[in-house]
Amino acid sequence: MTKLWKVSTDQGLSLSAEEFVGVLSSHHHRVIGAWQGFTPEQWERTSRNPVWSVHSTVRHVADAMQLGAAQVLGEPAPFTLGEFDPRTTPDAWLAESVGEPPARTIERFADAAQQLRVRVGELMAAGDASLASTVYGPAHWTVNIAHIFWDSWLHERDVLIPLGLVPQSTNDEQRLVALYALLMAMVPARTMGQPFDATIDLTGSGGHVVHAVHESGAISSAESMVTEAALAADLCSMVDALSGRGATVEEVIPGAPTMLGSLARFMTG
Repeated sequence: MTKLWKVSTDQGLSLSAEEFVGVLSSHHHRVIGAWQGFTPEQWERTSRNPVWSVHSTVRHVADAMQLGAAQVLGEPAPFTLGEFDPRTTPDAWLAESVGEPPARTIERFADAAQQLRVRVGELMAAGDASLASTVYGPAHWTVNIAHIFWDSWLHERDVLIPLGLVPQSTNDEQRLVALYALLMAMVPARTMGQPFDATIDLTGSGGHVVHAVHESGAISSAESMVTEAALAADLCSMVDALSGRGATVEEVIPGAPTMLGSLARFMTG
């Protein structure tokens, strides 16, 4: 690893425009290819979210991508926006595309993803440091784009695993999704005004050490040169657990602070 990456609410992503667009591009093209190969029966199968089918899940991913593209392009949101609740808002968005054929869902995602990548590359290359409304309150605009990437990467697993297919992703995708998953996991600590400091050795493909910190309202998740850490976890299992999938955070990260699993319990509660 030649360069250490960091995600923070105040400074956004430390990646270059080329690095970030490369991560987005590899993920976008892979999921499109996978979706195009699904049979009608596979589209109707249940995802890891027992309430959503594979198609409902992909429709949600397309919704989020369209919203992200509209935000970076400065265009009106494609949906009525209010206070976001992860347990109810995505279902409200899905009402807009009931009855949509899979081919149209893929087209929506592909078109929005292309527009998003181009504009994100332009803004990052220009050094844009604007703040945007995020789940963390006002934060660097790239945090929203990282959130959309994390959401899509996670839902890729949500549809492939129940179909008996093995999810694939590049090391760089895994590096970024791990950083962002830990950033989100610190939301309860930030909300409650509690300090948080943990270093985790992530094993598996793309494994590395990540240092997650909340202090005085600012949260950051950064790759570290440290070679040993008190906590260790499989990267993909950790991202799943922090999002309320698979095993619990306590099982995946033995010895993890109780606060680290708070968001996962909220999302599944």
